Amino acid sequence: MRFIKLFFISIIVLFCVLMAISLTIPSHIRISRAINIGAPMQKVFNAVNDLKAWDSWNHFTSQSSLTNKIFSDPSSGYGALMKADQLSIIITDSKPDSIKTNWDQLNAKRFDAGFNFYQLRPDSVTVQFYLDFHFKWYPWEKFTTLLYDKQLGPVMEESLSGLKHILENSK
Repeated sequence: MRFIKLFFISIIVLFCVLMAISLTIPSHIRISRAINIGAPMQKVFNAVNDLKAWDSWNHFTSQSSLTNKIFSDPSSGYGALMKADQLSIIITDSKPDSIKTNWDQLNAKRFDAGFNFYQLRPDSVTVQFYLDFHFKWYPWEKFTTLLYDKQLGPVMEESLSGLKHILENSK
């Protein structure tokens, strides 16, 4: 009886410790990557603003697992939509210096993503690609956020490199 009591008390203490640690993890995270592209601002903006063009550079949307893709007409600008069986993306804001989108995954979370454009030099544009996630207070949700940067960061970097390659080689 004593060991059973010790076991349950240990489980409760462990849960409380994990809960306390999870409270130090923020419920909002932003994963962000940036790249400099040697192309005019308008050309960069047009490539990112058109959802149909994403398949040529964005590794999130060019996956073969995304089937039955449907694009709105027009496929660029505010309200443009790309819908597939597992993912839908809608452009919620399109300005010359930024594009904001909502991503809905099938049976998963909704999150925000976007692109910011900074022209620091006349011959190049810095493109920032970010993903915003909001989580509840649940410890298991917050602990999974520790893995997001390792999982999504490399895909974001590959996507931005693909965008750079396409835009700099199509002069």
